[in-house]
Amino acid sequence: MANVISVIPGDGIGPVIVKSAIKVLEATSEIYGFKLSFVEAPAGDAAKRDFGEPLPKSSFDKIRSSDACLKGPVGETAKDVIVFLRQKLDLYANIRPFKTLPGVSSKWKDVDLVIVRENTEDLYKCVEDVGEEHAVALMVLTKKACLRISNVAFQMAESRRKKVTLIHKINVLRSFELFRKAALEVARSYPSVIIEEMLVDNAAYQLVTNPQRFDVMLTTNMFGDILSDEAAGVVGSLGLAYSANVGDEFGLFEPVHGTAPDIDPLYANPIAQIMASKIMLEWLGRKKGNAAMIEAANGLENAVFYLLQDSKSLTPDLGGRATAEDVTKRLIDVLLKERCKL
Repeated sequence: MANVISVIPGDGIGPVIVKSAIKVLEATSEIYGFKLSFVEAPAGDAAKRDFGEPLPKSSFDKIRSSDACLKGPVGETAKDVIVFLRQKLDLYANIRPFKTLPGVSSKWKDVDLVIVRENTEDLYKCVEDVGEEHAVALMVLTKKACLRISNVAFQMAESRRKKVTLIHKINVLRSFELFRKAALEVARSYPSVIIEEMLVDNAAYQLVTNPQRFDVMLTTNMFGDILSDEAAGVVGSLGLAYSANVGDEFGLFEPVHGTAPDIDPLYANPIAQIMASKIMLEWLGRKKGNAAMIEAANGLENAVFYLLQDSKSLTPDLGGRATAEDVTKRLIDVLLKERCKL
């Protein structure tokens, strides 16, 4: 039986890079021997224009009934699409890996970190009152949310380099004490994992001066959003940054970047969207007990790393002249060749 993937094409460069990712997933599933089917679920600025609302009920129903969702970037309606989906589907963990890659220009070497971001609360709960001469936004933190995101971070660190950096702004906002206490409570169950605390402004500084010090960075919703764009710059390009939004039952996978309205979509970098597909396969493989999916995810990641060392396969953001279609075709060729060697 095929696993059903709901697909949000998104806006701007979204439809181009999502098309690339689907082509790669179709090739990967055929090579590794599992079945995927794709159902389009329009959402975003284009959906608002075409259907009168950014997330039509029919699209939401398709997403909720699918096995996983692959989402492209959306524009001005992001609050009504991704923020809504994170909260409505309780996708409380936002996982954003960053590492320096072969063939990608960066001032740093050997960076390998993950930002684990609480995904349903904080200022992005969007509890606001806005008037002509005032604006108030409520930062919402609950112990339940703080405990479960901390568990995700420590579980991940235990399988990596065993270090969690807890990032907050407790010297100014007492509200962060709840977040801090929850993380320290969870830390007691992971004695092999080192925990350090860091104010968010210092974390931003350390990220651009000594990024190798980080393993797992645990933080709240808005801080995680901002720091992840900074981390993308450290490793070379937003066009490489991808993320998972996961809860206990469902997962949505997307690039970190936005719609990039200032570039020609034909030359958009599809790697972040493709790597979001890779992490989707990992998640699905674990959830379904499908070893072929996990093997395929590893093969896809290795193919991407190989491809990035070929200057003819780099898009303009990485200093090359390749189109998204060029990258897609060459990546599929690499997958086929590498699989044939096994």
